[in-house]
Amino acid sequence: MPSVSGARPPLRPEPTARGLASLDPAELAELVTTAWGGMIELSGGLDLERPSRRPGRTVRDVLIPLGSWPEHLRFERLVDEVRTRRVPARDDVGARNALVVAAHRDADPADIDAALRRARDAALAFLRSPEAEQLGRELADSPVGALPLSGVIAASAYQLALRALDVAPPDDVPAGLLDAGVGTLVDTTGALAARSGVSTTFAVLTQLGGWVSGSGPECWTTMRLPEGLPAAELGWPSLEGAAADVLDGSAGRRPVLSLVLARRLRLHDVPGLITLLPALEAVPGLPGGAGLRAATRALGRAGHLMGQLGAVVRG
Repeated sequence: MPSVSGARPPLRPEPTARGLASLDPAELAELVTTAWGGMIELSGGLDLERPSRRPGRTVRDVLIPLGSWPEHLRFERLVDEVRTRRVPARDDVGARNALVVAAHRDADPADIDAALRRARDAALAFLRSPEAEQLGRELADSPVGALPLSGVIAASAYQLALRALDVAPPDDVPAGLLDAGVGTLVDTTGALAARSGVSTTFAVLTQLGGWVSGSGPECWTTMRLPEGLPAAELGWPSLEGAAADVLDGSAGRRPVLSLVLARRLRLHDVPGLITLLPALEAVPGLPGGAGLRAATRALGRAGHLMGQLGAVVRG
């Protein structure tokens, strides 16, 4: 996985760069393996009947849609659509998930473990296949619009990390899963910036290290940052905080502005971060996007709030 260190000019992606999808598929498979391995490890010790933090949903209800079932082949369908260039039917994710949960309401721990392993194996089977290097850069459908196929498969790490936080305290979630979730969040945000024609560099720093993405029109590059790197040394617009807070804020689980004012998230170069607003505005269905857009607008137009945030930004 690429990493950077030292004084930082803006990242300038090559015109053909497509973020994590431009990595060697074997390298991307390592990130996917870590994410799915963390979820499988975590799920094995959970009480499926216990309520999750999602209203009205048990731990079982949250875990079932993550797996591959006969009526819900997560990655096989996606790869087949790209391979055959078939335009997918409009996918109502909520309705599909509800059907899968209803069909497997009596799933026991062994059933769920097997389904999670099938999903992991299908993702890795593609990334380790001869067609991954070329086909993985082709566009595939995703909840936030067309993204490279390998990037969509890798972005499952973000969903896994969020669902892990839905069913377990942050300290119980494997660190590798949280880090992979943050990395794929940064990569997807870089893709959205590139799609909107925004040229910017931004980083997300957590206790586990960090990730940076640099975008240009229709191109972006994503890299891992070494652990313990001070945000002030970077010189890039950046967001700093615990991985769980970053993930929860991005998905709207907790209000971004509240996390900032409580100093759980720290912002560096707020005006630079605001350059991402066009990318967020362009994706109405972005998970947590409404909260992110509202927080970004508030930061941009409220001078008195900027004053309140001054200590946070400098910190």
